[in-house]
Amino acid sequence: MTNFKNTRKITVRFSSPLRNEMQQAIVLSGYGLHGKSRWLKDAIGAFLNLPNYAEYIEQGIQINQAELNQVEAFYIENETSQALKKALMEIRMKYPLYEGVQSALIRAAVVYKIMLKN
Repeated sequence: MTNFKNTRKITVRFSSPLRNEMQQAIVLSGYGLHGKSRWLKDAIGAFLNLPNYAEYIEQGIQINQAELNQVEAFYIENETSQALKKALMEIRMKYPLYEGVQSALIRAAVVYKIMLKN
């Protein structure tokens, strides 16, 4: 059971195909129908462990904004939230003109996790 005092709700827009692929990957990788937040936490963690993750953030930014018609909400723990904040600061310093960095980073992490097929 999730302790909501130690979590933060995040809402991200996805394209329909990416959302569908993510949902399928969540189930196929053994997280089950209610494991979305855990799967996304693991996806974000794995992505941020890449030494050059900031270079891949464009995958999440280059998606046509009109295609981002599916909203997904999930919860992340404080530890993941802090890692995400640190990454966002690094990306904003490196790419100050990027907009929607948090959502783009999460979409890029989802793409990375789907590519890993785990």
